[in-house]
Amino acid sequence: MSLDDMFRRGELERLPSTVGEIPALLKTINRRIEDAANTSNHPETRLEQVYIAILNCALAALRAEGARPVRGPGQHVHILESLRFAVGVDAERLGYYHMLRSLRHRGLYEGFTDVSKSQAEEAVDEARWLQSQLATWLTGHNPEQTEV
Repeated sequence: MSLDDMFRRGELERLPSTVGEIPALLKTINRRIEDAANTSNHPETRLEQVYIAILNCALAALRAEGARPVRGPGQHVHILESLRFAVGVDAERLGYYHMLRSLRHRGLYEGFTDVSKSQAEEAVDEARWLQSQLATWLTGHNPEQTEV
């Protein structure tokens, strides 16, 4: 599977990014990770911030590719899956990101998540790793859009 396959299946559509769009997403990622790293926040809040940071990393990569997700059911799944093709994230990491998505979903729609401080810390470390990978990828792929 590839981004082209995702276009063919109707999960993505082509749309060039606008001036300043990628740097704005990078600023958002920084803020979300900063909030997630704040140990005075509840672990559940920290995890949600990490998830949004990871989702925005994937979205930034898609936008740098001139793509965006088609709105509708499964949109977050498609955004996360695109990391495999845009940034080269492996299946194990994608599985972890989907687990975070599931936890966030439970928190939003079932009102319950049981997130430990260690889970929150692990998630913050993962978001920082992905942020670094994205920065490296953008530098090689679209260097004019890496300035925050």
